[in-house]
Amino acid sequence: MRGSPNDFPSLKPGGHLCLLYADDEERFGAIAGAILDGLLRGERCIYWGTAAGFTAISERLGKRRTSTTTAKPDALVFFDSAEYHPSVLDADTQASSLQAAAAAARAEGFAGLRVISDPGHKTRRMLGNAQTLSIESSLSRLCTELRVTATCTFDQSNSDSSALEVVLTTHEAVLLDGRLCSNPFFEPPGDSGGAGPRNRAAWMIGHIASMAKAQELLEAESAALIVESSRTEMHHADYRRQITALSRAIEARDRLLITAARWLSRPLPAMCNHLEELARDDRFLPYHSALSTCDEHLAAVTRLSQGLDEVASFLQMQVVLRPEKLDLIEVIRGAIAELSEEYTASPVEVVLEGQSRILGTWDRLRLIRLFHSLISTAREQGYDGHVHLQLDDLVQIVRARLEFMLPHAPSLSDGGEQVRALAYGASGESDYERLAVRLWPAREMARMMGGTLGISTWADARVIFTLDLPKAAGLPPGDERSTLAADAEART
Repeated sequence: MRGSPNDFPSLKPGGHLCLLYADDEERFGAIAGAILDGLLRGERCIYWGTAAGFTAISERLGKRRTSTTTAKPDALVFFDSAEYHPSVLDADTQASSLQAAAAAARAEGFAGLRVISDPGHKTRRMLGNAQTLSIESSLSRLCTELRVTATCTFDQSNSDSSALEVVLTTHEAVLLDGRLCSNPFFEPPGDSGGAGPRNRAAWMIGHIASMAKAQELLEAESAALIVESSRTEMHHADYRRQITALSRAIEARDRLLITAARWLSRPLPAMCNHLEELARDDRFLPYHSALSTCDEHLAAVTRLSQGLDEVASFLQMQVVLRPEKLDLIEVIRGAIAELSEEYTASPVEVVLEGQSRILGTWDRLRLIRLFHSLISTAREQGYDGHVHLQLDDLVQIVRARLEFMLPHAPSLSDGGEQVRALAYGASGESDYERLAVRLWPAREMARMMGGTLGISTWADARVIFTLDLPKAAGLPPGDERSTLAADAEART
């Protein structure tokens, strides 16, 4: 606090404050603050202390001239405590003096009366504990009755602990280390009855009982908070389990949709080929209209299959990764077998070159779909010859080079215009541009698995897909959740 104008905002009129100071600087600063606070409130302030103390306080108040110029005359009154012998200081004398001073202050237009008791050390020692107890107890009662604010100073370093005990039982508030504190050891007037040993023991017992009740209240509140926290945590755990179950259900739905799209797309090309053959057979001319209708329905189913395949291409990049130890060669052979079932009329011919066994940690579904997409894209370009798939084990990554030829590759003796016409087609769109659009799902899948996919086209109609795939293909840095976090959440 150190004597600022707002040092005593919570000290209401009628309050009785004990100032426990450690040195004179703290003592005079706090007293000056108390007086200044009273002057700003329009109260008359009486300083009952030593001349040296009043001089020190006046110097501090003088530095705040702008705050004291509006004070009324006689707003600050000094009484020298040395002129009052301790023998004449008793509760009755104090009561009559304080009543007269309070009445005079109000008669002269002051908002109230504030008294600062700051006698010298000699006067304090001459008063003694019994007389101090009587005076301070009486002053507490008078402050309440007369609405007078009082501040009493005491040396915190007093070696007589019994004197400090008297101080702490007779003041409702304590200014300690610059902090205004309520005093739990304050004994209101009338409860002490002269502070006899029997009454003091009863007061201590009552204080102990009240503290015990407060402790029980605190423990009960803490227990209630613990119970509520446990209930909240149980609710959160239940919500997390529900979210996990919902996520698994969505993932299962997505995987089922992907599988359904793959199964639906297998027989449709063969059915289209069979219908075309039947329509060209002269024996089925009477049924040409029926075959045309069937062809229209089959075209609608084909469009549905294509739509499902597009949805599956998107979903297969969104499902949660389930990494497991896999042999890449075995997975690729599975994708080739699946493609062979789809293209029964013209089987897929893929030549595997390189290692016979490459182990890594991947998601089986994404890995199958990735190579299925690459090989089927090459197959759909109408290649001549075989698809060559070369695999290189580069310690931390696997490099797959898929090479094939575009149809009707020109010979080296052909002119440049013929090569350009074959490479770009009638629409002017290059092979690279067409393949880039077709490979968008595969490229996104490779990115989701932490890899890269490149395309290169050559003037001799060769096309090479280059796939670099980490052996531990997890989520890339941009994804929001990792496999470990998903597994930990599932365990919760």
